Amino acid sequence: MLINISWNLQSAFDVINEEYRPGGESSGPQRNRLIEAWGQLVGRSRAIEELECLIEQHGSMNKMSKSVHMAPKTIKLLRTFFESLPSELEHINFMKKYNFTEGELCSLEEDLNHEFKEVKGNNPAKSIQNSADEYILAFLNSSGGSIFWGICDNGVIKSLRLDLTQKDQIRKVVNSKINTIEPSIDPTQIAVNFHKVSNAENGYVLEINIPKSNSVGLFFNSSGNTWVRVNGCKQKLQGVALQEYIIQRIQKCN
Repeated sequence: MLINISWNLQSAFDVINEEYRPGGESSGPQRNRLIEAWGQLVGRSRAIEELECLIEQHGSMNKMSKSVHMAPKTIKLLRTFFESLPSELEHINFMKKYNFTEGELCSLEEDLNHEFKEVKGNNPAKSIQNSADEYILAFLNSSGGSIFWGICDNGVIKSLRLDLTQKDQIRKVVNSKINTIEPSIDPTQIAVNFHKVSNAENGYVLEINIPKSNSVGLFFNSSGNTWVRVNGCKQKLQGVALQEYIIQRIQKCN
């Protein structure tokens, strides 16, 4: 059975209970494992919150127990399991400092954790806004990393020329994109930094640093689209490919 991330906990119980009879010698434990898989998919915070809400909606754990056909003792074990899940995002302890010089090759290379983007045109904020969510989601759904705007694909520094107003605009558009991510995340965990570029008046390289997600589930934008990093490139997931990717993530954690 494929777990649907859009299910709330009540829906998960309803659908899974229909396929795997609660209390059965083999179907009961399988039902419980699938409920745990739902928790892994939606993440620690949401799983705990929905369990507490479900207990509150029924009035007590015993009443919930009867409704979902799960013993109170097993519900307590389920809560313990949800609480043992890792935090959704790894915390960023510091932001690295880089020495960038206009026109020179930077010391980094594009790989699974680093992406270079050249900004063309006179409106850097709009250019960054158009693709920021795709790259942020790709890193969130993979191993984390940094996007650098102001570095060409070949690694040569071609900085952004920014005044204070433009830097503020960029911060706002990046934050607006972060706030559309579903499930929602703590925006302070995504760091935005402007690295000064030598030999370039008002020249900067913009770095957006995204932490690694510890959640089995994927993150999506407000349109329901998502991306991952594959071989150092951004790849959109949809349809069968999306289902297979989610199944593989769940299997790795079981």
